[in-house]
Amino acid sequence: MSDERDLLVAFEGFYEAECRDRDPEAALVLWADDDDVTLFGSDGADTAFGPAELRSHLGAIAGFPADIAFAWGERRVRIEGDVAWVAAQGTLSVGGDVVPYQAVGVFVRRQGRWLWHTHAGSTPSPQAS
Repeated sequence: MSDERDLLVAFEGFYEAECRDRDPEAALVLWADDDDVTLFGSDGADTAFGPAELRSHLGAIAGFPADIAFAWGERRVRIEGDVAWVAAQGTLSVGGDVVPYQAVGVFVRRQGRWLWHTHAGSTPSPQAS
């Protein structure tokens, strides 16, 4: 596989493991084990700093009672040595309600694998016309 393809697999794999499969352990192994891993979601409560908070947060998401799904349209990949990022736009569906969603994932390459380091996602407000 190419680095770009590997990054997209890691990017999408996190959302599949966490939301579709509801498997926080499978989602967690896609993350680096660095003390400063960070997840920012679409609101203030959707935040985790460090591995312990990330584990707890992923467990809470997996236990959420409504269906959660992401669908990605445009995805942009940038690789700079052993660091890369994916910027994506798409939609988030929670319990059937669909809203725009955008995310940036920062990845580090460790032992030949791309691992999540930082996630920043949001549900953007509609643009004024």
